[in-house]
Amino acid sequence: MQSASVKPWRVIVKAILILCVFNFAFIDIYPWLSTHQVYNHIVPGRLRFPWAQPELELTVHSLSLYEAMDAMFASHIISANDKPADEFRVIFLGDSSFWGDGISVSGTLPEQINRLDLQNCHSQRIVAYNLALPSLYVMKDFLILNKAMKYKPDLIVWGVTLRSLGYSDQNASLFLPSQSDDALYLIHRYNLNLSTAILKPTTLWGQTLLVDRSNVKNLFIYQMDALPWIATGVDGNITSSLQSQIGNDVDPKNISMLHSAAVSPDNLMLGVLNSADDLAAPAPILIVNEPIFIATGKNSQQYYDSFYPRPLYDQYRNILSDWAHSHRQPYIDVWDSVANYEFTDTPFHLSLSGEKQLASILSPAILGLSCSQ
Repeated sequence: MQSASVKPWRVIVKAILILCVFNFAFIDIYPWLSTHQVYNHIVPGRLRFPWAQPELELTVHSLSLYEAMDAMFASHIISANDKPADEFRVIFLGDSSFWGDGISVSGTLPEQINRLDLQNCHSQRIVAYNLALPSLYVMKDFLILNKAMKYKPDLIVWGVTLRSLGYSDQNASLFLPSQSDDALYLIHRYNLNLSTAILKPTTLWGQTLLVDRSNVKNLFIYQMDALPWIATGVDGNITSSLQSQIGNDVDPKNISMLHSAAVSPDNLMLGVLNSADDLAAPAPILIVNEPIFIATGKNSQQYYDSFYPRPLYDQYRNILSDWAHSHRQPYIDVWDSVANYEFTDTPFHLSLSGEKQLASILSPAILGLSCSQ
């Protein structure tokens, strides 16, 4: 009996149909994959969000996963268990300074707060969680806060500085498109003065494997990072002493804000801070104007450091202080509270001992707010 010949076109059609079915079935599979990771199950959750420059991903056992924010949260220790009844939960938002760039995760500001073993007047343990993420952009922090509210924070400590409150097309194009649905929701709900031109609502096709394959690849790499991370404890680049901030001279050629003639409330994203208060209620938000390096050498009469001309930064501080006072916003300005020798590779990254100093400065305000609720 002669066997039927195989028709290549039928094989090709069947293969295409199978691929199409799997491509669209992935829409239901990926949310499960992103929230059921090895972290918080096989290994402990991470103490801070994953972040790494591409050239450092192999050595720090991490990578940047900000385009998949649900996956970031699922790998974080805050997702491990329900909130205990005796816990006063404090979440930290902010940039790379609060995230702890250049220091080990155990030395970061939230962990320094935890090392103080604080207990409030209601006999609750003060437990801090690091939800900061590198990049000077408060709208990124607002998106993280929106996700974090499901974990029932009692207090938000939010580190800001002039550059993080300024409008930034570069940071908007980096963080907002992948979070378009949430960004559009927040912008429209709170009538924020932010452009939506780069935002596109998620489509069915946009959730398929073919389109989302880059996030899938990163998620699997991140799972493979779990064992070397557990073995080494390294999840970020450690700044060596040779990289520390040295010298007190400022070169005007390096100043990045010379194009700005003045700072006004209109060119600061104060509306984002206002809206965050409503989103976080009844949990209060403590706004912290972060410490900066203050030069004392050549050109220091015109510039505080390589980030900020003095007039612009002084205007910013006055505006932020007035805004906090008029809105009865919990606010602490620690811009000059840390010694110059505690800054490392930028005018706002701190050393381990600098983080300890900052924790001791902020802890009374945290305790005070925890007792006032």
